[in-house]
Amino acid sequence: MGMTMRGLTMAGILALGAIAFGGMAVAQTSEMHTQGHQCRNLGKSNKAFDKNYYVYFDTNSSRIDPKYQKEFERIYKFAKGQNAQQICLFGKSSKTGNAAANAELSRKRARNVAREFEALGWPASRIAINSEGEAWGWLEETLTWDAKEDRRVRIRLSR
Repeated sequence: MGMTMRGLTMAGILALGAIAFGGMAVAQTSEMHTQGHQCRNLGKSNKAFDKNYYVYFDTNSSRIDPKYQKEFERIYKFAKGQNAQQICLFGKSSKTGNAAANAELSRKRARNVAREFEALGWPASRIAINSEGEAWGWLEETLTWDAKEDRRVRIRLSR
């Protein structure tokens, strides 16, 4: 009887954990763009490809500010010059709103950035999109639910 109660208690704890943290698993998704490629540069690859580039967005928006156009062109030229094989995009959102909507928003942001590189001539089959959903809140003096740093797409090149 004691063993059965412990088993039921453990099952209840696990179920509560799944309920409490289940939304976070839904909010963080990995998308393999067009040809099914995932980013190959999640750690250190070499000095040329260790840099991250960022595109920031307004709250609840996936619209790219035109001020980033020159940056896209510069990254595109650098990627071609360095024989990069992939452009990896990691979409994020702030915690404003619900987790499912924020996961979709981070995906839209990354897709819009992908379209900018495609318009410059980068093949869609060589773009990896990772929708990371909600950021944990940019830590400054106080935790915020809607920091500019959380509303972003991180760009990373890969061989």
